[in-house]
Amino acid sequence: MPILPNLPFELQEEIFRLAVTESTTTAGRLIQVSKWVRHFIEPILYEVIALVKDDGNGVPAFYPPHIAKRSSDILSFFEEYGRHVRYLCINPPTSLQPKIEIASILKSCLFLKNLMVRTQCSREIIQVVQDYPPNLKCFSAVAGGCHTFLDASKPTYQRLTHLDLLEAHDWETWSAFLTQLPCLTHLALDYMRGTMVHNTLRECKNLQALLLVMEDRSMKEVCREEVDDMWEIHIDEKAVVISVRGLDHWLSSVRGEVDMWALADRVIMERRKNREKRLDVD
Repeated sequence: MPILPNLPFELQEEIFRLAVTESTTTAGRLIQVSKWVRHFIEPILYEVIALVKDDGNGVPAFYPPHIAKRSSDILSFFEEYGRHVRYLCINPPTSLQPKIEIASILKSCLFLKNLMVRTQCSREIIQVVQDYPPNLKCFSAVAGGCHTFLDASKPTYQRLTHLDLLEAHDWETWSAFLTQLPCLTHLALDYMRGTMVHNTLRECKNLQALLLVMEDRSMKEVCREEVDDMWEIHIDEKAVVISVRGLDHWLSSVRGEVDMWALADRVIMERRKNREKRLDVD
């Protein structure tokens, strides 16, 4: 029987969501109230999961932190709760075998909307992702040589709008994949110069923003002349140099806060406004 029978279902859902997100202690207690409450809360409680590097004692760290108390066996945890996960970040602890165990985790999370894998994507990992239903909207990965087994025709990529690729530097290598993503509007690449940027802007027809990320060095360490020179070579309002990436950005994204994508959109919008002002003056 519903615990709040006189309230509309939508209002009950919102009350539980607020309780879970505001207090992990409350979430743990509510889950023990009844099977009905547990069934209701689990999808909220395990919607967002980040599995990150060891805490120094060989113990993997989780976000939200209360999950760590319930997940001494990582694979068993995902087998039981993976169906609820919609937003997943894996920055693998040393206790995981990247190829086998990460692929096993991903097999349990079939309904992801947002996935970040901060390790080299092996064939095993990519094959699991490519078998997903077409729910994935945002995918971040260390690309490296995984272009050889990426297939843009797979259903999982048909609604993909945001793609963040680390170590993807050569247009000839990546063109076949990037140009066949039908809904791709936002792409993040490592900061670089040359044909990769030129061709991406020209050939990815639906692209609204190209983020060039300087993750390994701050903006202050890049001389002003270098950035200015880059804009002389790549004059396009859709290209944005940015220094944000990683877990903090990912958490901002899933919380609905300003993330690197939203920041780039703001920059591009301001550029367009300034261009229109100049045209009006002329």
